[in-house]
Amino acid sequence: MGEQGVAERLAPVHRLIERFVGDGEVDGAALAVARGGELCAEWYAGRAASDLAAGPNVLWPLASISKLYTAAMVMALVEQGTLTLSMPVRTLLPEFDGDGREKVRLRHLLTHTSGLIYESPNMDQLLREQTPYDAIIDEAYTHPLLFTPGTGFEYSDYGIALAGRMASVATGIPFTDLVRTLVLEPGDLGDTFMPPDPSDYGRIAHVKGTLAYGTDGAMYNSPYALQLAHPAFGTVASVADLLRFALLFAPTARKPLLSPVTNRAITSDQTGGMARGHLAGIELSLPQPWGFGFELNSSAGGFGLAELGSSATFGHAGASGCTVMVDPVNDLALAYVSNSHANINMDRWYFRLTAVTNAVYAALCD
Repeated sequence: MGEQGVAERLAPVHRLIERFVGDGEVDGAALAVARGGELCAEWYAGRAASDLAAGPNVLWPLASISKLYTAAMVMALVEQGTLTLSMPVRTLLPEFDGDGREKVRLRHLLTHTSGLIYESPNMDQLLREQTPYDAIIDEAYTHPLLFTPGTGFEYSDYGIALAGRMASVATGIPFTDLVRTLVLEPGDLGDTFMPPDPSDYGRIAHVKGTLAYGTDGAMYNSPYALQLAHPAFGTVASVADLLRFALLFAPTARKPLLSPVTNRAITSDQTGGMARGHLAGIELSLPQPWGFGFELNSSAGGFGLAELGSSATFGHAGASGCTVMVDPVNDLALAYVSNSHANINMDRWYFRLTAVTNAVYAALCD
């Protein structure tokens, strides 16, 4: 199928996204699609910011998709022998102790099975006060665990942040430098930043409804928040670069970032069917499989990464209004980004992500 044929088949998807923009649910959006491991379609609608049209040069805040970049960096260090997945957190972070924390291992941080809460209950205020990054993460040492590590599931920004801190302590290298040298540069991701340079601020999409919205600490929208380079929500990227990143982990990747065995581990269920807790505040009534960083599609009808996708699908969503996924069985990968936060209306946020994904599947998969 040529690019023209793909574009014609995706026309219903474009109309769907245009409707979201026209109805004011999102100001702007972008879609990138790949077949056979190659980008075959890009499409843009609306405005990324009041003075910025959605387009190929726009950098979109990826919110929780950032966790994948952190996990990829950590797994690169696992391959090098600098870290091990079974390493207790307190081996490198001795202050992380007491209340059963000695049982928390690196694998628990990457699979959201540590028992750590999601994030600070006062996160909005911390951002408004422009709290230093280390102080935000140090708070993870103080909250009681919700369950014995490895026995439950609780989606956690704290966990990913501590994994990033472990990597930095183990190597003596700043977290941002590790992401750049182990993920962005070898992945040829020249339009992905964690954090962005101030010279790029003018091409970053503005996300409505974030924590601390309208203040100098607004998540994703302020220089302060962008420079946090938080391991759980600090990445910005073009939609095409986001798709290229995800394809680095596809079985057919021409230049994979990690070894085949590591890619299989990242994209295989590491939670053993116990992931029934909460995903960013949403109660999971059925098991939600999770790899080392990647969310996996649930054949049991869990949260629904890809409702029409195969059980081999892997990816992640972000509260800023984005999702990325790779489906090896259906030979399909897509990245969708927008700029309306889940805080505005969680049900509609989830509807938009799944509706766009379903429409792409219906258009391209025979």
